[in-house]
Amino acid sequence: MKKPAIIHPVLHASISQLLYIFLTEKYISNPEFLGLRNFSAAELARNSYEIAGDSFYCLYEKNYNLAHSNSSATIKNYFCNGEFISNGVDFARGRICTELTLFCKKRNASTLVNSIELFFNESLGFGSLVINKFLDLRFGKLGNEKRRKKFHLTGISTDFELPSGGMGRQVNTYAVRATKEKISFYRALKKFNDEPAIRELVMCVIKNFPHAISPVEGLEK
Repeated sequence: MKKPAIIHPVLHASISQLLYIFLTEKYISNPEFLGLRNFSAAELARNSYEIAGDSFYCLYEKNYNLAHSNSSATIKNYFCNGEFISNGVDFARGRICTELTLFCKKRNASTLVNSIELFFNESLGFGSLVINKFLDLRFGKLGNEKRRKKFHLTGISTDFELPSGGMGRQVNTYAVRATKEKISFYRALKKFNDEPAIRELVMCVIKNFPHAISPVEGLEK
């Protein structure tokens, strides 16, 4: 007997809207956006968020289907020593180049991106775009061979933390720099020209965010 399909609640937002929120507010600051009264542990538990972690550091997460999209999102709210400090989101079924292009077209928001850096893991199957020094857009090759010719957006993480309201610890972007290798966009285009996923991503960034790429990179063409 087949297991009944799990029906997730609908979040009335798009991936581009979530990216806009993280770029402008540094994190999802309005609990009402998620149908919550606040970001307390009790309120999250009452709204069917599942807890993972321990008493010192944990997260409350919940899966959503995104409205008017075949994509889904897992919202993660992080706690340290019992206090809410930040949040992030994981995605399924969203191509990163498509989402970045929609973000620029729908909101004319490319100017919100002041700097952008490219990182890959050793296998080149996963990577990160670090935006404005504090936001990590994670991407990877997922699914069957056909789908693996494209990078899919897998998540957004931010360095922003409460209660300080700052990004001094740089927890997420530090992890990116420690575990992945940085490469300039023009060098990646030249070195991995036979990799369709990398070529598409690099050309997408150059087209949509030329002002955010370091001018030093142009010397590496």
